[in-house]
Amino acid sequence: MRLPAHATPATPMLLIAGLAALLAAPGRAGDELAPGYRLLSPQSGTDSYLLDITGTIVHTWASSFGAGQNLLVAEDGTLVRTIVTTSGPGGVGGGVQMMDFEGNLLWDYRLDSGGSVQHHDVDMLPNGNVLLIAWHEFTDTEAIAAGRDPGLIGGGPLFRSDSIVEVMPTGPTTGDIVWRWNAWDHLIQDFSGAADNFGVVGDHPELIDINYPPNASQSNDWIHANALDYDPVHDRIVFSANRLDEVWIIDHSTTTAEAATGSGGNSGKGGDLLWRWGNPEAYDAGTALDKLLDNQHGANIIDEGLDGAGHVLLFNNMPAAPTSEVLELELPLDLNGDFIFGPGGVYGPAAPSWTYAPGDINSNIMGSAERLPNGNTLISTGLQLELREVNADGDLLWSHVIPQGLSFQTHYVARTAWESATTVSQSAGGTVEFDYVGGTGHAGDTYFLLGTASGPVPGSVIAGTSIPLNWDVYSDITVTFANTPLFDQTFGTLDGTGNASSSFVVTPGLAPAAAVGLILHHAYVILDQGTGKVVDASNAMAVEFLD
Repeated sequence: MRLPAHATPATPMLLIAGLAALLAAPGRAGDELAPGYRLLSPQSGTDSYLLDITGTIVHTWASSFGAGQNLLVAEDGTLVRTIVTTSGPGGVGGGVQMMDFEGNLLWDYRLDSGGSVQHHDVDMLPNGNVLLIAWHEFTDTEAIAAGRDPGLIGGGPLFRSDSIVEVMPTGPTTGDIVWRWNAWDHLIQDFSGAADNFGVVGDHPELIDINYPPNASQSNDWIHANALDYDPVHDRIVFSANRLDEVWIIDHSTTTAEAATGSGGNSGKGGDLLWRWGNPEAYDAGTALDKLLDNQHGANIIDEGLDGAGHVLLFNNMPAAPTSEVLELELPLDLNGDFIFGPGGVYGPAAPSWTYAPGDINSNIMGSAERLPNGNTLISTGLQLELREVNADGDLLWSHVIPQGLSFQTHYVARTAWESATTVSQSAGGTVEFDYVGGTGHAGDTYFLLGTASGPVPGSVIAGTSIPLNWDVYSDITVTFANTPLFDQTFGTLDGTGNASSSFVVTPGLAPAAAVGLILHHAYVILDQGTGKVVDASNAMAVEFLD
């Protein structure tokens, strides 16, 4: 059956009966491609985009600032993006912004002065804080005093080391740095016996040789960390030490004071490196022939619940080679979750657990790889401006050339619905806006915003499609009063890009006092315009009644 294009209070029984009938109807087979969106911010512009699998822009976040290197959509749907606010070496940023779905600026933070400059990457922590990479700037004199070979000082006015900072938003433009890790606190070198960090580099793989690599960067950007990702399972951070051709993991469970030492935290090793991979020569455990990484980008931890969960995935640029590649690394952990060495005191694994090297990707800079919910991998080929989705066998399932221009990384967004607020006042009333982004494949389909008062788990199955709603009395209400002043535009036809907007409008005094504390969940259900079968359901969106 197909539901009518517009619901009115006169048609509730028809709608309820139709949905009930669909509960037993066969569903449509799932697509081979991951059905969500690809998120990117072209370097030449200011805006951020969601692309559907046809490459069509289905949503835009506009900004007046130049796009930084990276961005993400947080668990609650907030866009988090780096921006360029200052000048500096490649990858410079200086700030981070948060925006809601409509592009309203929620947070506009700067880290571009006082000897610290944000660059490259950003990540969101479960507690709502953000992780940023920042250059920590030193004078050349300070670098030499720390054991840097003067012959390896470049042409820049400042010597730049890297730090990772955790920032807690405190206001629209303010934030407190509540945790910091500095590479400068974990140095080793065998050049200057006058420096406190003088020692045998090969005896301390947990420390960083300030004189490696043995060449001078023109901008004095020694490490050039260009990616970071948070591991919530182990409370660790993985990041890419680009100039050293390595990926590193550090302990985030430390205090800032512990992070400056070699003790404390869950690991008991403070801020020392827990694991490093890609170039044993960097800690005197090999030669240039043992190097497996070269100018890598996009290092990240594969999320729980996905194929390869806990492994590291990255884009290995290899500018000196004919082609680039994507590598998946299984971390060498013992039964306690601690890192172990391989033969010869070299951190494992000895080889990647998965490699994508088709021979036709080649990018000296940029690039990313991300594991998708369906087990495939989303790849951005950097300078080639191509997005790819490949399966575990390396088969190319989808590709798209980005006409908007060069993007540092591209990310997958599974969310298809956004809410403008998560609370509404029982006494004063208010309006919550809902937006659905379905993509061009759903253009012209019928949408229906349904609700539940009994939670999204375990949910229901309609025509073989899981929806995150437990059917109850409130579900009947959202059907009965669709397209009324209470539920405005909650039933209709998706536009040409598969989008729809709806509203939940609570007038003052409409909800009883007993509603305070009640949480209502809403989700869009999509019906095919030709067959009337349920073909999609959005994520659930929670709205709580407050006093």
